[in-house]
Amino acid sequence: MSTKKETRTTGNLIVQKDPETGELYLELPQKTLNRLGWSEDDELEWVENPDGTWQVNKVEKKNESR
Repeated sequence: MSTKKETRTTGNLIVQKDPETGELYLELPQKTLNRLGWSEDDELEWVENPDGTWQVNKVEKKNESR
């Protein structure tokens, strides 16, 4: 039997708007990026869970062969 460990850290992130594109974004602290193994240029996907919460996943890039 496996168990799922949930951890929560409370804090605030400010939703920012790119002045050139109008795109909204969150700036994640470097400590969080390091812990997750993410880098600044990674593409992330937001997924809404059935219970109304959200999760963010790193989009894994597939190697394109030519």
